[in-house]
Amino acid sequence: MNPPASLTQGLALLHTAVERERSGRPGWALSRLAEAAGVERSRASRVTQDLRRLDFVERDESSALRAGRAFFVAAGARHEPWLRAARVHLRGMAAQLGMTARVVAADGPRALLLRVEGADAAGEGTLRPAAVTPIWCTGAGRALLWDHSLADLDALLGEAQFVGVGGPGAARTVAAVDALQQRDRARGLVVAHEEYVAGVDEYALPVRGRHGIIAAVSLSGSAAGNGRDDRIEALLADSAERLSTLAQA
Repeated sequence: MNPPASLTQGLALLHTAVERERSGRPGWALSRLAEAAGVERSRASRVTQDLRRLDFVERDESSALRAGRAFFVAAGARHEPWLRAARVHLRGMAAQLGMTARVVAADGPRALLLRVEGADAAGEGTLRPAAVTPIWCTGAGRALLWDHSLADLDALLGEAQFVGVGGPGAARTVAAVDALQQRDRARGLVVAHEEYVAGVDEYALPVRGRHGIIAAVSLSGSAAGNGRDDRIEALLADSAERLSTLAQA
């Protein structure tokens, strides 16, 4: 599956703005930034508006575009000791099970991908750091909602566009998300069966910092009833516990 054009163009614009800022030279306004990033001007205008709305890009007094608060929050998170350690955990789990392993963090009603390792992600959409997915219909995203009550979910997702989003197993209402959360909390593990992409199952657990859930760790792969659930659960539980210990240190 090819990445959405808007995502590819947004990453190109953000990367170009960051590289320009790192060079120490004055930033570029939209037209020059679009040219340098290879994005058509009118398209760059629309994508940049989304990046600004999400705080990944901001405009200074000279109309130059530069990295915004959300970019630095995500970049800073990647340098946390627990997140550096996560790479080893993800690679180990992915290698043992032949699955895709990832760590995500919450960004409002979205899940922001921080790290990904493992098997070929064909069929699972775009898997690259900084990619975002709906928080309610991925396993890792729902692990971020582990402590949310129905009222919390309604406040977060009350205006979400459920129709046309996710795979055949995705929730279509806030109440349906809450029902899945209750089921998985009782089991002690998020199990998302074809919730984001048809034919793909995802298993996930939250990672806790000093003040609550800061991320989620997950494993995903073909939905095949392969009898590996106990092994998946054990590896995820061990990784989530170890990463939580580092995050709380």
